[in-house]
Amino acid sequence: MEGFTALRLLPWLSPEGKPCFLAPGDGGGIVSRLADETEARQLADGLDVLRSARRVLDDPCPRTPRSATPRSG
Repeated sequence: MEGFTALRLLPWLSPEGKPCFLAPGDGGGIVSRLADETEARQLADGLDVLRSARRVLDDPCPRTPRSATPRSG
């Protein structure tokens, strides 16, 4: 019997809204690379939101209400 290998949880949902998983391989497949790129974008976006929130929270005297979420455009 072969050892158990964990599945990779992908950073998107199926059309039915269920989690998607990928069986491990060499990491060089199309789906694996797409998941890596998507996760990198999600982490970068999260860091941008965190930095924006920190600026809002660190302002000792905000003059106007500001949004802590980045705006696209």
